[in-house]
Amino acid sequence: MLNKLARFIILLFLMTPGSASAEFKVHPIFSDGMVLQRDKPIRIFGFAPSGHVLTVTMGDHTGSSTANDDGRWWVTLDPMASGAKPHQIRIKDASSGETVMINEVLMGDVWILGGQSNMEHAIHSVQDGDLEVLSAHYPQVRLLTIPQGAGPEKRTYFEPLDEFNSWNGVSEWKGRWEACTPESVRQFSAIGYVFGRRLHQVGQIPVGLIDTSRGGTTVEAWTSRASLEKIEDGAQLVTLWDQRASAFDPADDLKQQMKNWERHAEQQRKQGKEPRPKPTTPRQGPAFDQNRPANCYNQMLLPLEGLAIRGVIWNQGYNNALGDARPRLYNEVFQTMIRDWRAVFRDEALPFGIVGLTAGGQAQTRDHFEIRMVDPAPYIREAQFRAAREMQHVAYVASWDQQMAWYHPFKKVELGERMARWAITSTLGIQVPWKSPVCMEQERVGKKIVMTFDREVKTHDGRDFEGFAIAGEDRRFYPADGKWLITGKDDRGREQIDRRRVTVSHPLVSHPVAVRYAWARNPLGNGVLWEHHGRTIPIPGFRTDTWDYPEAPLVPSGHPSMNAHRLEVKRQREQAEAWARDRKQAEARWILEQAQELRPQ
Repeated sequence: MLNKLARFIILLFLMTPGSASAEFKVHPIFSDGMVLQRDKPIRIFGFAPSGHVLTVTMGDHTGSSTANDDGRWWVTLDPMASGAKPHQIRIKDASSGETVMINEVLMGDVWILGGQSNMEHAIHSVQDGDLEVLSAHYPQVRLLTIPQGAGPEKRTYFEPLDEFNSWNGVSEWKGRWEACTPESVRQFSAIGYVFGRRLHQVGQIPVGLIDTSRGGTTVEAWTSRASLEKIEDGAQLVTLWDQRASAFDPADDLKQQMKNWERHAEQQRKQGKEPRPKPTTPRQGPAFDQNRPANCYNQMLLPLEGLAIRGVIWNQGYNNALGDARPRLYNEVFQTMIRDWRAVFRDEALPFGIVGLTAGGQAQTRDHFEIRMVDPAPYIREAQFRAAREMQHVAYVASWDQQMAWYHPFKKVELGERMARWAITSTLGIQVPWKSPVCMEQERVGKKIVMTFDREVKTHDGRDFEGFAIAGEDRRFYPADGKWLITGKDDRGREQIDRRRVTVSHPLVSHPVAVRYAWARNPLGNGVLWEHHGRTIPIPGFRTDTWDYPEAPLVPSGHPSMNAHRLEVKRQREQAEAWARDRKQAEARWILEQAQELRPQ
C-alpha cells in the first residue's frame, strides 16, 4: 500500500508537466521568433506517437526521423551561417499529415544564462538599468525565460505561461521568444541582457538569450543526481535530502499550517483585519524543494537537452555560502555541474563563463578587517576561479569590486560587460582585454613577501594597494601594506618599479608565511589590471595558504555536530574580533615607538 508521501508525489506528478503527451508536438523552444545556433548541426526535436515519421524543412535543408518508443523524435539539419534574413521551418508528421510552421527564425549565437537571483535580477531595477531599458531597441536580440520548476522527475517539456514573479511582484510571460524591446526586456536578466546586447553590437549577428536561472538555489540543485552520487559527500547530501523527503507527512503539514493560521487569524481579528484564506492543501515539502539536489537540473535544464548553443554564463553562490557552507564540496560539485551541463547540450568543449560570487553584506574595513575574513564567501569564489584555471574553455570574471551592502548589488551592467569581453575574444575572435591578473608565486624577502603576477597591475584609484592580508605561522592575519617592488633608480635618480611584483608587509609580522587578497564577503581591495582598457578588471581574491574554512557536517540542522560547527565558526569570529582590538593597540604603540626614534636626541 502506498504511504502518504508516495500518494502525494503521484498527485503532484499528475499536476506537473513533466513530458509531453503522445500527440504530435514540436518542443516549445522551437517557436516563432527564435534564434538557432549558427555553424553547428541544427537539432530540432519534439514529441509524436511512436513510429510516426517526422520531416523538417528549413530552406534547402531537409531531414527526417521516426518517433521512438518514448514518443520522442530528433531531426538534425546541416549547419547554417548567421544572417539577418529570417527563416521559416516546416515540420510535418507524415503519418498524421499534421504540419507546424515556425516563422521569423534567425541564425546566430544562443547563450544560456544560469545561476540564482543575481543572474535573475531584472534589468529595470539595477544601476543605470533605466537607460538600458530605454535604449533596448534590438530586434535581432531575442529573449526567452524558462518557467520555474523543481522536482525529482525529469521534465522534457514546458508550457509557456504568464508566471507570477514573487521577487518582482509582477507577472511575466515565460517560455516564449520575444524580440528585444524596452517592454520585453524590462523583467529580463540584467547581466544576461547586457552581455547579449554587447555581443550583438560587436558581432552584428543575431543573439538568442535563454534565462534558466532561479533565485535562492544551490549548485547541487543544478547538478544531476547520478553525478552527485559519484562524489562521496555529494552522495551523503543526496541521502540527507531523501531522508527529509521521506519524513514529510502532508497531513501533518496541513495540520501545522492550520494551527499557524488560527493563531494568525486571531491576531488579525483583534486588529479588526480580515484573516487570510484558510490553507486547504499541504505544501510540497522537501521532495519538491528548489534546493533538493538535482531538482532544478531536472525541471529547468533538462527541457533544453540536445539544443545546440554557443555557451553558458553563470552567476551563483550565495546559497552555498550560508551557515551550512561546504566550500570543499562546492569545489568538487561545481566542476561536476559544468560537465553535466556540457553533456546536456552535447558539447564537451562548451564555453562556460563564470561571474564570480558578488559582494554583499557589511563591508570590510581596516577597523573590522579580521572578522570579515571569517566567512565562507571567498572560499566559494576560490572554487569558481579554480574551475576556470583547471578546466578547458571555462572563464572567470571577478565581481567582488561591484560592492553594495546587500546580497543583490545593483551594479550589474559592468558585470555583463566583463563577461562579454571574454565571449567577444573566445567566440567572436576579436581580441579585447578580459582576463584578470593572476598571482603566480610568492617569495619571502626579509619581513616582506613579494607577490608576482602574470601581468602588470596597478590600483584603480592611484593609492597604494589595499586588501592584502599577511600572516605568520600563527595563522593570524593583519591588514597589509602593498606597494610595487622598487628595483633601483635610473640615471636621473627616479625610482624604477616592477609592475608585475607587489611587496606585502605589516610591521607586526616579522616572519610572514601567507598572503590573502580581497578575502571577505564584501572585501577591501583596489588592485586592477594595468593595461589601459583593462583598468576595470580587478585582481580576483586569492590566498597562498591552505587553511580552510570549517566544512559544515552533512547532518540535519539540529544535530549536535551541526551545533558544534556553528559554535566553532562563532569562536573563530570572536577570536578575530579580539585580534582586531589587540592589533589596533599594537599598531598605536608601534607608531609611537617610530615617532620616538625620529625625535632629535
